[in-house]
Amino acid sequence: MPSSFTGSMENVTGSGSHDFRKPTAKVVTTQLYTALLLGLFALFSFSMLLKKMPRLYASRKYKDDANLRLPSWNEGSLFGWLTVVYKIRDQQILEYAGLDAFVFLLFFKMYIKLLAICCFFSVCVISPIRFHFTGRYDDGNDNELDEGGTAPEAAKYYLWMYVVFTYFFTFLTLHLVTSQTKSVVNTRQSYLGKQNTITDRTIRLTGIPVELRDVESLKRKIESLKIGKVSSITICREWSPLNRLFKYREKVLRQLESEYMACPPDLRDREHYTENYRLSRSSQASAGGASESEEVTHIGYTEADTLYSQIFLRDRPKMRIGPFGLFGTKVDAIDHLEKQLKFVDHEISIARKKHYSATPTAFVTMDSVANAQMAAQAVLDHRVHYFITRLAPAPHDIKWDNACLSRRERLMKTYSVTIFIGLCSLFLIIPVSYLATLLNLKTITRFWPELGKLLKENKWAENIVTGLLPTYLFTVLNIVIPYFYEYLTSRQGLVSHSDEEISLVSKNFFYIFVNLFLVFTLAGTASNYWGYLSDTTKIAYQLATSVKEFSLFYVDLIILQGIGMFPFKLLLVGSMIGFPFVKIKSTTPRQHKELYQPPIFNFGLQLPQPILILIITLIYSVMSTKILVSGLAYFLIGFYVYKYQLVFATDHLPHSTGKVWPLIYRRVIVGLLLFQLTMAGTLAGFEGGWVLSSWLFVLPIITLSTLWDFEKNYMPLAQYIALSSIREHERDNSGASSPIDDDSYQYPYLVNVLESPVVY
Repeated sequence: MPSSFTGSMENVTGSGSHDFRKPTAKVVTTQLYTALLLGLFALFSFSMLLKKMPRLYASRKYKDDANLRLPSWNEGSLFGWLTVVYKIRDQQILEYAGLDAFVFLLFFKMYIKLLAICCFFSVCVISPIRFHFTGRYDDGNDNELDEGGTAPEAAKYYLWMYVVFTYFFTFLTLHLVTSQTKSVVNTRQSYLGKQNTITDRTIRLTGIPVELRDVESLKRKIESLKIGKVSSITICREWSPLNRLFKYREKVLRQLESEYMACPPDLRDREHYTENYRLSRSSQASAGGASESEEVTHIGYTEADTLYSQIFLRDRPKMRIGPFGLFGTKVDAIDHLEKQLKFVDHEISIARKKHYSATPTAFVTMDSVANAQMAAQAVLDHRVHYFITRLAPAPHDIKWDNACLSRRERLMKTYSVTIFIGLCSLFLIIPVSYLATLLNLKTITRFWPELGKLLKENKWAENIVTGLLPTYLFTVLNIVIPYFYEYLTSRQGLVSHSDEEISLVSKNFFYIFVNLFLVFTLAGTASNYWGYLSDTTKIAYQLATSVKEFSLFYVDLIILQGIGMFPFKLLLVGSMIGFPFVKIKSTTPRQHKELYQPPIFNFGLQLPQPILILIITLIYSVMSTKILVSGLAYFLIGFYVYKYQLVFATDHLPHSTGKVWPLIYRRVIVGLLLFQLTMAGTLAGFEGGWVLSSWLFVLPIITLSTLWDFEKNYMPLAQYIALSSIREHERDNSGASSPIDDDSYQYPYLVNVLESPVVY
């Protein structure tokens, strides 16, 4: 190890670290009390609201689903729901919420087990030994850090412990993640192998040549490959004009329903009350003598209609027909919208008869699940980009507008959005870097001398600005940006909601990992940030240095996110805030039904942050007991919050296939590699530590070998259904009648749209 390199390490971890004046452990105590108050307030508020509005906060219990029998609790008890959630088992989660929810919660259970074991050894072995030699429980920026410079000299007596537990925690993590992978694969094969719906028998075929873009030719081509019989084929066509007409019709229909229900009941039907008006006038004429009778006869029906419109229709809803509904002539809203509806229905009837060019995409339903699985895994053509097969998403999962896009349009959308998101990620490095400077009093003083002087004179103000404020700003960024990425992903032209969800997990994780972890951590302590990046030999050293400097910040962050913010997820804040306004506007039966529809649970928004916390706790597992305990609390609270949401409060509409597990597995491996790199840099920073650091060289090789084994042997089982699982189920049901196809929609969706009548 070069002496200058070791000297640099000592400058940062030794006396030089006092210039940073990092937040002390008192800030952690303040954050803990604050988070406890927030969490208990959210828990109590949710329990009260659940008791008062069960249809909003346990909406899945009231869905029109005869097959769903969710467990109940005593509605008179304030916290009775807690014991019910605790008693729900894995098999019930699979039954109530689907395979994706089962896999998601299994990730939390796995990490709870891992952190519990790590906490035990950290509390009972690592921290006592470290305290014996250094006088501190954690290796980080505690208030007593490196006082008197005793830590570097004493480190040689306990550094061997870092090597031993780096190995132990690595092997423990690999063992747990591998065992959970086997559990996911076995559950997935058993769960999906029993299904025999249209979805399970359908593949999506892309890259169809022009000469085969008709049903008969394509059917003959597929059956000639001897992979099974074809039951039906839906060739996607460029139906965008027709789709736009149907969307406009839906908009007009909803608006007409709202105006009709807003109109007083006695003024809704023009013809009915025109007749009432005539009868009323005739009765008056009979009672008042011949003069009035002659008057009625003289008026006639035409003038009576005019008079009716002046008298009886003056309270009917009006609307302007100009731009944005703000300008133009006022007209009767119901009459105008009825005319629009009839006009668009006429346009749809004409559009149905037009010819639409076929796209190179089709949905092919095979005669059996086994044949569909074989077709999805086979290479059907020797040419590149021709006859590419994939398992089809469920009909309700498909974004039909995107399925009808041409290859050129889809590629344009995909690449343009990807490039834009990449530029946004680079741009966001700037505010994140400036946010990181709030943790460094020296940097604050350089940019804002008056504020730096004020903070130096007031210790509590310094602790708030450098200790608490960054965690809340970090949380705000972590909430806002993922929704921005969700919007961009929806514009990317992906064929299904599942594809969007998986893509969003990757995008949001990349953002929070790179921008809110690596950039944030490195920029917060490195005086020459770009210089370190230009010299890759110093990355391990810089990472280890930054990790130590930021230990209390991440304790604060995990406490805030876990204890303080997680219970607020139960409140469904977005639904709760908007509910009164939506309820006021809900006037039609359709709107009343939709009012209590469960919110959609999106893994792309919910999964990246727990994975980041996973990586942070792995990195600090040997160095900080505080972070391990905070991480354990985070995953315990998160497990039960998400368990309640997935079972009782939210829906996950994409086809449940458990494909989220590979994303989790790969990121656990990333966390292990960073953990090993950080420990190598930590050991190398002490005199003679390079020998111990070299002993860790084998760990990344073992970790990457485990990843290779997963990709080669487990990944196919995480994507497809094994034929043995399908055949086993067929044998079990050979004496029974064939399974009922329970798909609520058919794949020939747009064909049905072309052929079905328009219903008012």
